[in-house]
Amino acid sequence: MEIENIYAAKLFFSNPSFLLIYFEAVANAFDAGAGEVTIYISTDGDINPSHLEITISDNGKGFTDERFDRFKRLKEPNDPFHKGLGRLVYLQYFSNVSVVSHFEGKERTFSFSNKFKGDSHVTVATASDKLGTSLRFNGFLGNRLKSYDDLKPAVLKQKLIEHFLPFFCSWQKAKKAFKITIEMDTQNSNEQKEFFPDIQTITAADVPHFEFETIQDNSIHAFADITMSYSLRQKTGENLQMTAVSIDGRTVPIKLISPNSIPPNHSAIFLFESDLFIGKSDNSRQRLVLPDDISETFLFRLLRQKMSSVLNEKFPEIAQKNSKTKLQFEERYPHLMGLFDDDTVGVIDKDEAIEIAQRRFFKKQKEILESDSLDDATFEKSLEVSSRTLTEYILYRELIIKRLSNINEKDKEDSIHNLIVPRYKQFHGDALVDGIYSNNAWLLDDKFMSFRTILSEAKMKQVISAITLSEDAVEDDGRPDISMIFSADPEQVEKVDVVVIEIKRRTVDDKENPYAAAQLMKRARKLVDYCPHIQRIWYFAIIEINEDLSQLLQDMKWTPLFSKGLVFYQDFQVKRSDGVSVPTPTCLLSYDAIIKDAATRNHTFLEILKSDIKKAKFTSENGCQPSKL
Repeated sequence: MEIENIYAAKLFFSNPSFLLIYFEAVANAFDAGAGEVTIYISTDGDINPSHLEITISDNGKGFTDERFDRFKRLKEPNDPFHKGLGRLVYLQYFSNVSVVSHFEGKERTFSFSNKFKGDSHVTVATASDKLGTSLRFNGFLGNRLKSYDDLKPAVLKQKLIEHFLPFFCSWQKAKKAFKITIEMDTQNSNEQKEFFPDIQTITAADVPHFEFETIQDNSIHAFADITMSYSLRQKTGENLQMTAVSIDGRTVPIKLISPNSIPPNHSAIFLFESDLFIGKSDNSRQRLVLPDDISETFLFRLLRQKMSSVLNEKFPEIAQKNSKTKLQFEERYPHLMGLFDDDTVGVIDKDEAIEIAQRRFFKKQKEILESDSLDDATFEKSLEVSSRTLTEYILYRELIIKRLSNINEKDKEDSIHNLIVPRYKQFHGDALVDGIYSNNAWLLDDKFMSFRTILSEAKMKQVISAITLSEDAVEDDGRPDISMIFSADPEQVEKVDVVVIEIKRRTVDDKENPYAAAQLMKRARKLVDYCPHIQRIWYFAIIEINEDLSQLLQDMKWTPLFSKGLVFYQDFQVKRSDGVSVPTPTCLLSYDAIIKDAATRNHTFLEILKSDIKKAKFTSENGCQPSKL
């Protein structure tokens, strides 16, 4: 050959599949007009075989002088259907290929190896010699096989059908008889790997029957149509799916469908053929290489749309299942509404769909954050992104509400405490966003999101220090569960409102729960003595309230407040040492009140946001200006 074989093999087939050996040998047989091909595999049965020989023979017209002349030189092929490189893959796995070919009353023999120089030995064939070629592969070069599947006749049968499907379909249509026999003989079987002597055949009966549809789109090409051949079967006992383009009589896989897109026990094969694809594959025929003037993204989107239409028509259960999935998306991921793929093929892959929609959401956020100016279009986009971001946060709040509703009397106070505000943490108003997914004080009331400072389970001296904004030492070992300090104007510290919260376990305790109010008042007296600028102290106790305690509180002149649970309120006054009374409104809240009231507020927010996102999606799809959100 005109270049070194070993260099050429590595250059054009750097990491070839073992299956390419069968594909190239069978393709050459078909090119020689063969209608019968036999593949015989002899092995010792080990995954790292010391003995492995493969013989592939056919009844084609053989290595004529013209065909041998093309074989022995690496040069540009005469037509776009041939690469002129396929035989190089043999040398990636075997050191030698012994060739015996009968043609025109002659016999040609030669060895194809790295030392091949284009020589062959030609003699007169005997009368019993039939037309055809036999290739015997020996001298296995690999350390091991990738899989036993590389040698199993049943697996090779399916792979050959898939790879040469265009050939087989054209022969089937022309009613041309053909037969491929695959036999494997092994010295040692492996039951665990289902590896044992076997023989399989491929005939026209094994080729699926196809329906056809013509796709024409001037935006891709004004004259070259695409033929979509498809074979769909239900209750096949297997879940076979394949999408590929037909190039030069072979299939080149293209990823148009996710693995779980076809319902169980169904099979779907889609094959696309067009003049656009002639010769448009890489050297190993494993990848489609489109012309520069054709967008792969646009082409694949068009093909997916056509596939989706056929699948929804032939498999009605797909449309039904997808309809339910879309409703689930709308309910569980409203912030991603309008970002899910509309051209999904087959059954929606939930994980993939959510991931893609989330990436699109992040892209929208990035575009807004990186914009240099806020023109009308960008402003509208920013409103939409803001609504989606807020919806995402509202969904997070729903999860917190669900977790709180699952808390029972076995849970300790600290588990409840950590759910509302993590213990021993401090949150400051200037870092609201940083702590927004940790501080869940909104469970009590959304106005608590306007805090200046939150101290979770801080010692009283820290609470007082935060209130006075000073370092004055105060001795007190009491620990209110959660202390919030905020004012109407965070810049003014002369007068502040203070909120103190106590959390009790979710159990009815005749001693602890009634004592909660007294415990709160005790803290109030300490606070007003130390902090003369306090103008009001709000106290909350989260306790379990049953009917008996409810009646007791009413007898003690506590006022029931409107709630979906039980809430009682009473105005107290605490006198400072100087005689000034400080209002101390106090609330006792049941767990049900917190959970149900928070859920109601959250649901209202969510429905408003979902409605706005739907409007934005609708106006965008219909080419209208989106409404102000």
